[in-house]
Amino acid sequence: MPDSEESFEFVDKRRSSGEAVPDEPAQETDDRSAAAGEPESATHGEPHPRLAAADRLLMCIDILHQGAWIALGLVTDPVTNQIQKDLGEARVLIDATAALAEHAEGFVDEPVKRDLRNLVATLRMNFVNQSGRA
Repeated sequence: MPDSEESFEFVDKRRSSGEAVPDEPAQETDDRSAAAGEPESATHGEPHPRLAAADRLLMCIDILHQGAWIALGLVTDPVTNQIQKDLGEARVLIDATAALAEHAEGFVDEPVKRDLRNLVATLRMNFVNQSGRA
């Protein structure tokens, strides 16, 4: 039986475009741009777009909103893979979500305002329901 060596090719498919990229030598970053604090994208060296204040507020609201659902015991905690209810924590997160949503209303258009109001109302309604079950 002759010795035969099988060869294989490693293809990194983690890229968002879905197409394989040939092995490229690692590129060194320009020390001048890093020292100047210029943001640089991981691909193509293009700067990241600047986020507006409303976008940052909406991101924070989303984080608090998701945490509130977890604290209400209605969503599995992705860290522990368990459902645990903590109504004290839920109250804090819902109140913070409501405060940021109210503040964001000055920066967003009417459909987003309506969505934010519905989000807060739904959280509060579920808090009352979960409080009654405790």
